[in-house]
Parts: sequence; C-alpha cells; structure tokens
Amino acid sequence: MALSASRHLHGQQRLAVQAINTSRNSGNTQLMASRTSKAVPVFNTSVKTLQEVVKLGKSEELSNRQLFARLQVDPKTVDRLDMLRLGSEKQGRFERKKWFRYEEPEVKLPHVSFFAGAQVVSSFPHESLPEVGIVGRSNVGKSTLVNQLCGSSAARVSDKPGLTQQINFYTADNDFHLVDMPGYGFAYAKEDAQKHWLPLIESYIRERKTLRRVLVLLDARHGIKANDREFMALLDLTHTKYQLILTKCDLVHRIDLAKRHLLVSQEVDKARNCIPRVMMLSAKHGAGLNELRKEILHTCSLGQKYLGTHKKKETIAQAEYFEQLKVYKDTARAKKRRQ
Repeated sequence: MALSASRHLHGQQRLAVQAINTSRNSGNTQLMASRTSKAVPVFNTSVKTLQEVVKLGKSEELSNRQLFARLQVDPKTVDRLDMLRLGSEKQGRFERKKWFRYEEPEVKLPHVSFFAGAQVVSSFPHESLPEVGIVGRSNVGKSTLVNQLCGSSAARVSDKPGLTQQINFYTADNDFHLVDMPGYGFAYAKEDAQKHWLPLIESYIRERKTLRRVLVLLDARHGIKANDREFMALLDLTHTKYQLILTKCDLVHRIDLAKRHLLVSQEVDKARNCIPRVMMLSAKHGAGLNELRKEILHTCSLGQKYLGTHKKKETIAQAEYFEQLKVYKDTARAKKRRQ
C-alpha cells in the first residue's frame, strides 16, 4: 500500500511539472506570435488548410494524419506526376510495368559559372542583368539544384547543411544571373554569422532592382514550415515576386506528393506576391528540371532566344505519351473484366 501511494504521488508530481512546462511553452508561443503579427503578415497553418480542404461532419474530430489521408486529388495530377517520373511508387510483386515512357524534350541553360560572392552589401556586383534568386532551408539542397540546373559543378556541395555562408552570384553567358543565398532555419555555423545572413539577404531583396524572382525551395516531405512562412512573409512585405519549388520529390510517394502539392497550392492562394504555380522536382533523378529551366528562361525574357521550337516538340511528345497511356489503361480494364 505504501509503495502504491508513493507511485501515485510521483505520478501526480510528474503531471504537475508537465502542466507547468506546457503553460510556459504556450505563453512563449503566444508572445512570439504577437511579435511576429506586428512585424509581418502570418500565414495560415497547414492544419487549418487541411481542415479547409477536407469536408468534415459536424461531430467528426480527426488527427492531422487522418485528415491528410482523406485528401482527394485529381487523377490527372497523378497521371502528370507519373509522366514526369515525380514521386516514388510502391513496387508490388505482380505490378504491371508500363512499356513506354515520356520522352521529354531537353532544355538547356546557357553555360553557368561562378563570378562573385558577397558577405556584405558593398560587395554586391553591379546591377546589369536579370537575376533569379534561390533560397530555402539549409538542408533543402540549393547547391545541388544549382549544379543540376546548370549541368556543372559550379556550386560547392557538402553533406553538412548550411555550407553556403555568403550570397553567391553565377552568370549564364551574360544573359542572366542565378543567385544562391544562404540557407535559413538551420546551419553548422556560429550564431553571430547566422544573424548576419538574414540582414544581408533582406538588403539584397529590398535593394536589388534587377531581381526578377526568388525561388523558395521547400522539402516535399514537409511542405511549408514555420521558417518558410516567415521568409515568405518578408517577400510579401517587400513586394518581391517569388515562386515555391518542392524538392526531394523522389523521397515522397506519388499520391502523397499530389496531396502535398494540393495543400501548398491552397496556401499559395493566400499570398500576395507568390506566383500561383507550385513546381516539383527531384535534383537527384533530374525529374522536373526541364520545367524549372523553362520557367527561369521565361522569367528572364529569354524564352524566344533559347526555347525556339521546344513548345511544339513538347506538345507532340505529350500527345504521344497520353495516347499510349489510354491504350495501357484500356488494356488493364479489359484484362480485369475477363478475370
């Protein structure tokens, strides 16, 4: 009896400590939220977006995981992801393999090379060409994407996130500049250095007249996180055009990727300066890179110079692919009926 009473007492003490910690954390969160709301507009959370998209009954209460599972996506979106080989797929033992694939017309950017790095505002190169900035959390794969986009090893890549510790400028045959900015949210660097990067990035965004667009990279496994929302709010506050890019799409199942894309697109609709088209890619497998290259060229008003007859080739290739896909699906349905 004494042992039981002792355990009961210790259990009550633990619950009391947990309650105090929870109260403190909630108080800190409310304080941070009040400070943030005064400085920059705050985006709705993914939970709210989930609740908006999923229609619940009056008495239903579901977890975030259950809400995500209930999301309905357009089958055409899944077909397009399949065509571009975006997202992974579960390999079943008796799964039928397609005998065809989409032969995507290749898009190449002009030769890209590093030409300047800036750790202070005075080191920014002269404004001369259209610029496209690339930014995101420290482990989202910015430098890898720069190399894959350009077909070179211009950007230094490391297994340790947060390697980029300055704003790096890359020139593309004197047609435009790609600008790789330091990652936010996490980095293997001193706290003083991290505090220095944000004002540097903000100065670049506010003052750079040749900046056409900022590409904000998001990990497809997580979508928009708190640090991403803060940076998006800064871009909205400075009236900077930006576009969201989902990376590492090879690590997400195709159906889940379609759902993640739907949720991010819903949040984009609430942003003032965000381009409504959310793009997806896998730098590891090269999927989606041609689409992004086209977007960059059009952003810099270079589509006519570099794309030429690409649109016609793309239309023909997609028509052939979807014709084969229709035959494939009709054959699968007929086989299922016979069984």
